[in-house]
Amino acid sequence: MIAAAITPAAPHELSDVAALMRATIEPLRYYNAPAIAAELRKYTAQSLGARTADDALAVLVSRDDAGLTGFCVSRFDDGTIWLDWFGVAERARGRGLGGALISALKDTLPARDAHKIWCDSRTENVESRATLDRAGFRCITTLTDHWYHQDYFLWEWCR
Repeated sequence: MIAAAITPAAPHELSDVAALMRATIEPLRYYNAPAIAAELRKYTAQSLGARTADDALAVLVSRDDAGLTGFCVSRFDDGTIWLDWFGVAERARGRGLGGALISALKDTLPARDAHKIWCDSRTENVESRATLDRAGFRCITTLTDHWYHQDYFLWEWCR
């Protein structure tokens, strides 16, 4: 695992976050075309800006000398944090940064008056499953023929 400084995204970084999200989401083989298109429409610099205006901890990022290396996008929902997306730039993968981003997200719970994190992942997404499992999440159910007629796992982490 790498040591990474993970902080809330600064307003001037949101275009770069949206670009990294696009670069991460577009090539995913786990999602069908309608799902990818819908996710890309949802996560723009403007929508991330609105999210961070409401919750400064909603978009976490990691960086190195070359720029952003990872992102973790979440939202508060009635005492629970919903982890929408986390991802790592291709050049920074394989060094534990996904787990570091999740750990940083866990650290935000007290400040956000939350007690658990929920998220979903495609059942075929072995990388996400492994990261969530190592981070202490438990798979609580399988959602078959769900969003965009695809199968998902629903995950939970409680402090």
